[in-house]
Amino acid sequence: MWNYGTEDRGNDSKGEKMKVEVDFSGLDEFLEDAENEIKQGMIEAAHAGVDYSKETGNYQNHTHNLRSAPGSAVVINGEIVDMYVPAEPGHEDAKSKTENLLIYGKRPQNGIIIADGMEYASYVESKGRKVISQGALHIVTEAGKKFSK
Repeated sequence: MWNYGTEDRGNDSKGEKMKVEVDFSGLDEFLEDAENEIKQGMIEAAHAGVDYSKETGNYQNHTHNLRSAPGSAVVINGEIVDMYVPAEPGHEDAKSKTENLLIYGKRPQNGIIIADGMEYASYVESKGRKVISQGALHIVTEAGKKFSK
């Protein structure tokens, strides 16, 4: 409870005072619940984008590294709160490269990062193939659905 105290209500001759009391109990819990809901929505959208990238990539997957490497990170207040790199078994190097890119690369203060750590991923994308660009668009769509209520 917050007690503002008394306040002079004007220049009337009676000198009336007004007491204002405001109850903020439960506000911290409400804000924490809202932050957790936003965080969970961001995580779900990020995971969906990575999975969509893996499912819809339209390139020849010779080594299976490119399809094993898509991943995402959710960043809140400059810190990674979730990292998702669901690499296929036997492709730990691809997973490690993406994790390093997500951890040590440039990141926003708040947001979702999607990446593919294979060095040739951007080259394949530049040739018109879909590696992670469609996953990024899927994240935007999913986030829009979750947060435009």
